[in-house]
Amino acid sequence: MNDLKTQIENLRRIIFNIYENRPQSTRDNQEDSFRLFIKAALNIQLQLFIARYKRNGLSEAETVQCIVIRPSIFGITQKEMDDCDAESLTKAVLQYVEIVGSNPAYTDVLSLLLESIMLVGKNGNGLAQFLTPPWLAECLAELMPMQNTDKPFMVCEFCCGAGTLLLAPLALMMSRNPHHAKNATVIANDIDPIMCCTTALQVVTNTVVHDVDLCEFTQHCSDVITEWTEGNSYPIRFRTPAKVFEARARIREEKLRACGYYEIFDEPDTIKLSSLIETRSASTISESVGAV
Repeated sequence: MNDLKTQIENLRRIIFNIYENRPQSTRDNQEDSFRLFIKAALNIQLQLFIARYKRNGLSEAETVQCIVIRPSIFGITQKEMDDCDAESLTKAVLQYVEIVGSNPAYTDVLSLLLESIMLVGKNGNGLAQFLTPPWLAECLAELMPMQNTDKPFMVCEFCCGAGTLLLAPLALMMSRNPHHAKNATVIANDIDPIMCCTTALQVVTNTVVHDVDLCEFTQHCSDVITEWTEGNSYPIRFRTPAKVFEARARIREEKLRACGYYEIFDEPDTIKLSSLIETRSASTISESVGAV
């Protein structure tokens, strides 16, 4: 934990350099630095996520059918790029990816950082935002029944903040039953676009860096009291297609064969896909979705 705190503090210092020389107040520069870092990192990780699908054998048309990207909340203006220190921005994104890769899958890296930069000193003014402490989320995750089942399950958070209450059960799942990831449908929502971007960044980056295949992830950005039932378009959504699960199963089998696993243990007569994959193979996506 202390090592993670040190990593996060180093990341904070790099992020603050992004707009350090801009002639605004220190707090404005630090908040805008964090916003640009989140949006830039999310854009990059989404592109890597798409490339990952294609490496697993999906065509352009198939990829469009299972990934939705509407960059309304994480678009970056030319002025934002012109005013920033591009070297510091690049360094911050790389440092974040390194932190994610050096910690267990779905470790919450950004919630405390976001809170200290964006919320401290505001006393809940504005949107009355107070984030769930990671330690509390970890305790709650222990109580969730999905930790003891191999059936499809859903994890939802309608005021997701930085994603703490979503990441904790996923992290626990990966530490105990990593093969259950294929059963996980994750739904997140928040009224604040930067919170939505932060949650999406944490989920997508872990999926890419740790090479995890969740069943489905959807990030909404709406007022859950007045807008949820209106069915507003979500900015980010992916559904892992059966073809990806099949490709990953073949890769794992090839690795086992290459290391001589089947020389020690009997090779199975048949390798059968899980019922979840078979169901997804037989069904069609009823919604019209696409990456834009």
